[in-house]
Amino acid sequence: MTLVLDVQGFKLEKNKFIVKELAAFDGSKICHYIFKAPFPLDQLSPDLQRQAHWLTENHHCLPWDMGFTPLHLFGKIIMDLTNSSDIIYVKGFEKANYIRQFIKKLVVEFDEQPTLKMTHPKCFNHSKTQCICALSNVFYLYENFIMRCS
Repeated sequence: MTLVLDVQGFKLEKNKFIVKELAAFDGSKICHYIFKAPFPLDQLSPDLQRQAHWLTENHHCLPWDMGFTPLHLFGKIIMDLTNSSDIIYVKGFEKANYIRQFIKKLVVEFDEQPTLKMTHPKCFNHSKTQCICALSNVFYLYENFIMRCS
């Protein structure tokens, strides 16, 4: 079975990635998570606080302190989601490498492209038009790369 994953998040010191949103779609089942922050925003350096603010206002539009799922469950969730999949597709080299840290499955990255033109609705967490929604991304990627190649 083929699975498409997308993650959105924040960067910390030394380019460490913190997942904020995870979405997965296999053509029939959808999974979507918004993760809690690992610590309060004011514990970030001023530069990283500005970066987090910019991402919240202009990119994924998910505030640092928003979330429902504890971040420490990310590894278990990824393992469970990918358990019955043969190939996992992820957009972009950095995201694919991040996912590879958690699973021992074949992870194939879609080539990075300019911002995808989304035609799918965003989840209720993304109200601004410029928001990049992981859930919308997995629908788009599945439809335009998996279905068209089948």
